[in-house]
Amino acid sequence: MGLTNRQYDMLRYNYDTRRRQARFGADRRTDEIYDKIPEIKAIDDRIRTDSIRRARLAISGDKSALEGLDESNAALTLQKEALLESHGFPKDYMQPRYECPVCQDTGYVNGSPCDCYKRALTELVYNDSNLAGILKEQNFGNFNYDLFSDSPETIDKTTDMTPRRNIETVVAQARHFIEVFDEQFNNLLIYGNTGVGKTFLCSCIAKELLDTSHSVVYYTAYKFFRLLENDKFHSADIEEDVPGPDYLIDCDLLILDDLGTELTNSYIGSALYSVLNERALKKHSTVISTNLSLHDLNTRYSERVFSRLNKDYIFLKITGEDIRCL
Repeated sequence: MGLTNRQYDMLRYNYDTRRRQARFGADRRTDEIYDKIPEIKAIDDRIRTDSIRRARLAISGDKSALEGLDESNAALTLQKEALLESHGFPKDYMQPRYECPVCQDTGYVNGSPCDCYKRALTELVYNDSNLAGILKEQNFGNFNYDLFSDSPETIDKTTDMTPRRNIETVVAQARHFIEVFDEQFNNLLIYGNTGVGKTFLCSCIAKELLDTSHSVVYYTAYKFFRLLENDKFHSADIEEDVPGPDYLIDCDLLILDDLGTELTNSYIGSALYSVLNERALKKHSTVISTNLSLHDLNTRYSERVFSRLNKDYIFLKITGEDIRCL
């Protein structure tokens, strides 16, 4: 997956902060022990002085200067630990207390991401997605096919399938989109009447990718365009040709829900095209849901927007009645 620069910086800042706090705690406890057990400070001073003296000799060419240093320091460390325990302190009392002792709060073990790093990454992308609470309910595990009619009378003329058969096909295509996400650049346009499960399916897709630590950002169309408008018209630092905040362009998956419910103005079409075009150029996938028909999409937005959709997107139509009323 590809972290945005902001996400990477935040993750590294959190780990740097954890290490600083661990070292600060160790320094504070060391000062406490030096005050209460002066013998331990004397041992540390001896370790430090002897190590420096031997290092200088080694630099000067004395090849035997470092012989026995490790053994000497180990013996002195055992004396320190015995003194700590004799005064009622744990033997590691003066050591940093890392939140993750495995990687010592670096995030990596032998060059590979630690399990704690993977958990932190998953939590970060979940929080950034705007979906953290929703996905507890809206996921494939709770997808109910029985809400879709399989009656022959409900066969849709455009799909030539019942709503039940159609949604099974749509979900299979959505799952394939997820399975090949890292190998193939694909985009989805999910359309259909109000209440047929488009947003629910978007959430299902989001959860599967978030659970594999992909960065997913979800916005309703109204909030999406409001964000872009605020960014363009209320920030003197943003250049005119920049379509919006970097994470809208750089996240692994952008979900734009309910396209067509936003207020229309001259800015909307150009802003939408800019984002879709920038993401396509970077091979970053987008999922769009809308209540609009393909004809309405073509007439509501600019020709180049619909051309981009027609070229780069897999169209998935969900048919049936409003399942929220069932």
